[in-house]
Amino acid sequence: MKKIVTILIILILTITLIFIKINYKKIKHGNNMSSKSALEIAEYILDINSYEAKEEITVKSNKNTNKYIVIEKCNKKENIFKREIIEPQNLNGMSIIYDGINLKIENSKLNLNKIYENYSYIGEDNTSIFDFINIYKESEETKIEEIEDEIVLTAKVKNANNYTAYKKLYVNKNTGNPTKMEIQNISQKEVIYILYNEIKINNLQKEDVFAFKLEQNDNDI
Repeated sequence: MKKIVTILIILILTITLIFIKINYKKIKHGNNMSSKSALEIAEYILDINSYEAKEEITVKSNKNTNKYIVIEKCNKKENIFKREIIEPQNLNGMSIIYDGINLKIENSKLNLNKIYENYSYIGEDNTSIFDFINIYKESEETKIEEIEDEIVLTAKVKNANNYTAYKKLYVNKNTGNPTKMEIQNISQKEVIYILYNEIKINNLQKEDVFAFKLEQNDNDI
């Protein structure tokens, strides 16, 4: 009886040790952002090659505040992007699409579009993550901070105007995903606020950005 009990104990201990070893390897070799430093997470963000996000954008001025909900898809390597407006309702169906050569502005609800062929797209959209990355890399004044569960990357815009002089990108240090962006004026007062309600990083292929052919429509915008 003692031999049977001893054998069972050894068997249980062996299985337990194997289980611990397997899971330790998974934790060690997995993409565990919580184990990375603020600098490592910042380097990961600055090396993003594509993203897809559902964004809530708030634009403030002296007279009013406007809010937009957009779907944005960008692939840096392919130099392509698509931005579609979901809200406000009067702009629903409007989108801007760039395929690396041509720029297309369309309204799918009204079946209207305008194509700019051989369009030289200079720079990124002012509110895009890629624009932030370019500005951060070019800036002579940057900062990385840890605030609770987030890493905050701040950059002063080189040769900035008074309206957009500073940019801040907040990143969840457990997931490595951006959570929000703040664009500030020269007085460091927030003028544009972007909340990333949903975001996927580095999983976007060219065919995911758009499934269309740039064909001229008879009804131009």
